[in-house]
Amino acid sequence: MKKFTVISFMLLLSVVLLITGCVPSKDTAGGSSSSKDPNGPVEVTIFTPKLGNDGDFENNEFTKMVEKKFNMKIKWEYANQDAAKEKRSLSLASGDYPDAYLLVTWIDNISKVEAQKYGKDGVFLPLNDLIDKYGTNIKKGMEQVPYLEKGITAPDGNIYGLPLLGECYHCSRYGKMWINTDWLKNLNLEMPKTTEEYKKVLEAFKNNDPNGNGKKDEVPLSGESTQVGGNPVQFLMSAFIPDNGKDYINVTDGKLSLGAMQPEWKEGLKYVNSLYKEGLIDTGAFTQNGEALKQLGTPNGEAVLGAFSASHSGVGVDLNSEHSKEYDVVPPLKGPDGAQYTTSNYGSVVNFGFAITNKAKGKKAEALLKLADYLYSEEGTLAMTYGKEGVHWKKGGPEDIDLNGKQAKYAIIPQDPNMKEEDKVHYGWGERGAILQTREFRDSIGTATDEWTPEGFERRLFNATKKYDGFEPKEQFNSLAVWVDPKDAQELNLLQVNINKYIEENMVQFVTGSKDIDKEWDKYIAGFKNLQVDRYLEIYQKAYDLGK
Repeated sequence: MKKFTVISFMLLLSVVLLITGCVPSKDTAGGSSSSKDPNGPVEVTIFTPKLGNDGDFENNEFTKMVEKKFNMKIKWEYANQDAAKEKRSLSLASGDYPDAYLLVTWIDNISKVEAQKYGKDGVFLPLNDLIDKYGTNIKKGMEQVPYLEKGITAPDGNIYGLPLLGECYHCSRYGKMWINTDWLKNLNLEMPKTTEEYKKVLEAFKNNDPNGNGKKDEVPLSGESTQVGGNPVQFLMSAFIPDNGKDYINVTDGKLSLGAMQPEWKEGLKYVNSLYKEGLIDTGAFTQNGEALKQLGTPNGEAVLGAFSASHSGVGVDLNSEHSKEYDVVPPLKGPDGAQYTTSNYGSVVNFGFAITNKAKGKKAEALLKLADYLYSEEGTLAMTYGKEGVHWKKGGPEDIDLNGKQAKYAIIPQDPNMKEEDKVHYGWGERGAILQTREFRDSIGTATDEWTPEGFERRLFNATKKYDGFEPKEQFNSLAVWVDPKDAQELNLLQVNINKYIEENMVQFVTGSKDIDKEWDKYIAGFKNLQVDRYLEIYQKAYDLGK
């Protein structure tokens, strides 16, 4: 009886210990699905902007695929696109930030100054060792793209972020001019090649009724003021001196100078002023937005717009309008002294769309870098930006032609515009974070062969941009691409805002004649001294030399 009691007590104690968890269970010892389990999924928090067509990333098929692939569970932190930049900045300032940022760089991005600042402070992890261990595709990308490694490596030798690298060919020549080729035919005119020929074409557009309606309602030349390249001065100035429309800085033999202070700039402004005085430039070209320009370029009746400046023709004319077929690109014009340039921003890393913070050390950092490395692969980039194979895209066949006229490697599958939202397959995260769209990759996508349709617009832009090749300055400067010392950043930003404002205000005043350029040019040049232009160029020269 006594023996039975002891045995019973021991059995009862074992049951109690098992129930209360004092005895390790098989699941805990061998690995459960708990996040504390070393074999379970690693939980990571990712911040990203939320666009209107993003859908639910938690239940996105691509999300589920990468979570399984990298044994991770993603907790998403969102911000509406209008508030994304502010929310990211506040999170970094407060210390309440996620494990990683996955940004849509045209909404918000991590600048090179920020990368250095937060890298030095220990907030952004240096990725060098992680890339060495797990970055197979990132390292392959560095071999494919000559400027990538140099562009992402900070002056201290560390890599604090990865860019959304999209080698968009037509985007790389953004100071374009578009002209109504139907009007050229109607008036028996050829595409202008020089600034004088261009002026004669505009005079004919104004005076010779090219739209044939018997009214003098034609607007020879217009533009818009909200986008780089939208102001007609940029294209026209490039027949006198390189004008990138951003920082107005040029390079000669490694020495930076402000283009807007040079004699050639003065001659360019005098030429544009001569067009304005004759009523050849629309008065709204320097004040209106893109929507106002598009209304001018897309009338219900006959065309009224002869030419306009824009990065692409869809800025000035609705692509679904018949008028869209009337406009083709004007190649760079040759100026009176033989200058003939185009604006180019190709071949540089200007900011970052992906960074890992110090909240994600160890397994978290490994998982996030592996994810970024996958996104840098062709498979990852294709799935993330284009969607699911067989649903959103397919491998190219003989009927699919890429931008170079060869059989396409991939082709987009058109989606039913009337499909209900619940029937759509949500796959991918769009163009955000760390992806590698090389020009070779982008050009290999099948595109409609009729470039004068909305579906073939990419081909039209591709062919138009080829007419700008070979006119880039030998040396070019991009203020966003250099590594400015964070200690100089605040001072530089203030200098740049004031200098650019001064240039642009005087540009419009000289062009419109509210200031006499011959009488007031010297005063204009003298005004740069108070704006500390020498200090401005000194800071950028130091950053430019550092990157050589």
